[in-house]
Amino acid sequence: MYFEEVRQWEGTAEALTKQLKRQIAQLGWSVDPPALRTVRLWRAKQLLSQPKGQKFGFRQILEGLATALLLKKGWTLAAIAQVLPSFSDVILEQQIIAETNHQDANWSPTIPGATLPLPTGHANKFDLAEDAVILLAQGILRQYTRVLNREIVRQDDSMPSELYRSLCKLGRLYIEEGLPDEAACVHTVLDRARLPLKEWKLKIFQPPNFRFSGAILIDPDLRVPTSDCAEIANITGSFGEDNVIEYRLHQRLRESTERLGSRHQHKAYTAVRELFGRRSLIGQHELFEYLEDKELTPLQGTILDNFFDLVPDIWLINGYAHRCAHCGTLMRPYFDQKLFPQGRCPIRQCPGHNSFKAKVGEKIDPKADSLLIAKPQILTYWTGPAIDEIAIFDAAKSNGLDAELYPDSDICDVGINNRNIGIDAKSYTSPVSLALRLNRSIGGLISYRRRIVAIGDQLLEDHPDYRSTLLSILEKKGEQNTLEILSVSEVIKSFKEMKDEN
Repeated sequence: MYFEEVRQWEGTAEALTKQLKRQIAQLGWSVDPPALRTVRLWRAKQLLSQPKGQKFGFRQILEGLATALLLKKGWTLAAIAQVLPSFSDVILEQQIIAETNHQDANWSPTIPGATLPLPTGHANKFDLAEDAVILLAQGILRQYTRVLNREIVRQDDSMPSELYRSLCKLGRLYIEEGLPDEAACVHTVLDRARLPLKEWKLKIFQPPNFRFSGAILIDPDLRVPTSDCAEIANITGSFGEDNVIEYRLHQRLRESTERLGSRHQHKAYTAVRELFGRRSLIGQHELFEYLEDKELTPLQGTILDNFFDLVPDIWLINGYAHRCAHCGTLMRPYFDQKLFPQGRCPIRQCPGHNSFKAKVGEKIDPKADSLLIAKPQILTYWTGPAIDEIAIFDAAKSNGLDAELYPDSDICDVGINNRNIGIDAKSYTSPVSLALRLNRSIGGLISYRRRIVAIGDQLLEDHPDYRSTLLSILEKKGEQNTLEILSVSEVIKSFKEMKDEN
């Protein structure tokens, strides 16, 4: 028998690491045994179902072996985490033995009605389905506008990107459910959009907890986008796949912090957002220590699974990860090495984004710790804007002001003296887009007596007419008329004046 000697085994993470190495050697697998830090990562991602406060046991040996094997087959950790809990110890042992004997092992979930995720991509199939529907609604509105404007509409080069991306995601859903891909033709999809989503052949659209199941995106008779379509398209506030993903990540962060209870949720939200602003490139152990220090350990799995990726080798330079000296994120190799010999910072708002200001703050050996980098949508929508947000917050604190970063889970970027001053830092490249956004609503600034919109100094320097254009389009009545439009440096200077007055 294969595992008789370890059925009663118990031990620490270090002992489990040694045991997995021994078992892999005995089974004769050509699989790399996990290191200690890898075992701890698997535990953090809940691949190892170690009961809290107890030692590892035989079950974790089986889970560790299965994880090592499935990773070798090309599975992601998220996909493995979805299927392992569905196997009993007996079934899991049988699967491992079958693989050892070069027999076909069925790794599909044993939970009735469960479906197996593809090895890569979304960790949650509902996320994929929702993203597909939102992008489809956005694509329909984009396409309809082009038709009204008598523009040329073709499936190849003029299809709205939102519509194209939705077809890709819908096609994946069909394939995952073992159905013919009925999303390959845009005409077929648009015709089907005249039916409620729950009447499509996709099972994922049918459960009552799929919130768009009853939606019809195109009026079946008049052939125009429905009000459902408009509401779904605008649910994220902005169009495009990255905006859809960022909205979902923001919702996930809010839901996760809310589960910590009303006493801790706002503090937890600020701590996570500040992490992305200050440490978007971080070692795994450093992340765990940060979460423990901020009392965020219950969010560890959510943060690892949803907000960070492992740094790929292709982004290393001479074997090292280069940290930007200005914003702290990962600098990427650039095709023109004469222009950026040490790599280029990808953050648009960062001074290191420009060749003459690019500077390496630290060269990190990835062998010392598993390196994590925030996802591209996090870098774009949270890390980049946080450069100005954190600069304002730090300046307020250094001048002795009672400042709070992302108060009440982000009703504004920085609050000063409770509800006395509210500040939102904006980095829209277009002053027209920013004006239109503020004309719709000034957001949480409405809760403050003094309301400041801070524009990045580099934006104002690059576009001298930025402020005048913004003010010319901003509404002259209502809540918009109460806004002060200042540069970030002007805001920081005002803190020094407040300090002197006190």
